[in-house]
Amino acid sequence: MRCRARSLPSLLSKPLEFGALLAYAPRPDEVVPALQAEARRSRDLVLGLKAGHTFGDPPRTVAARIALYLRSAPSSSEILAGLLRPSATLVPIPRSTLLTRGALWVPEQLAQELAKAGFGKVVATLLERTAPIPKAATSLSAERPTARRNYETLGVRRALEPPSELLLVDDVVTAGATLLGSASRLREAYPDIPIRAFAAARTVSLASRFRTTVEPVVGTIALRPDGRTQRDP
Repeated sequence: MRCRARSLPSLLSKPLEFGALLAYAPRPDEVVPALQAEARRSRDLVLGLKAGHTFGDPPRTVAARIALYLRSAPSSSEILAGLLRPSATLVPIPRSTLLTRGALWVPEQLAQELAKAGFGKVVATLLERTAPIPKAATSLSAERPTARRNYETLGVRRALEPPSELLLVDDVVTAGATLLGSASRLREAYPDIPIRAFAAARTVSLASRFRTTVEPVVGTIALRPDGRTQRDP
């Protein structure tokens, strides 16, 4: 069953809690010389994740390797333990375009791998894109879709069994507009259920702040007065 409100409620008044495992430097040549090789590795890893590439023996997708890493690295999984909970229903973030049969849907792939590794109870495709929007990763900062625009172009499919908590799953978080808009849409259908978010990687736009690829963090995404989103860290 699908539901989509006609009127626009206010977006989440409280910051959305999110976590990420990897740090991603989109412009590795701007990182300090000593860290440029590491920055290139982070870029290549994230590009491989977004493309659905497999590597290693046995061959596994980057999404699968991220889930396996979290299961085998207590220091990282402990930092993210408040988000990657066994009781959570994992909700993959829809693509910016309308989903077509057979198309790669990386957040859904990642959510499935997290569930297999015990970081979630079940994967539920509760969100769907009802109208295409520009991709945030390839848009200029001022032209990226806002949280409100994401909210306006998403619909909700209600779960047959009410979830106890929801975890949005995405491949890469930049400013966080997609996650905040998605959480706002889900909040309508599930007003009393905790909603948090996890992304495999967070973009480190300021090159001087890049340190290493594996850098698990927990932070917040909040709405600014100008309608844009503020991600911290």
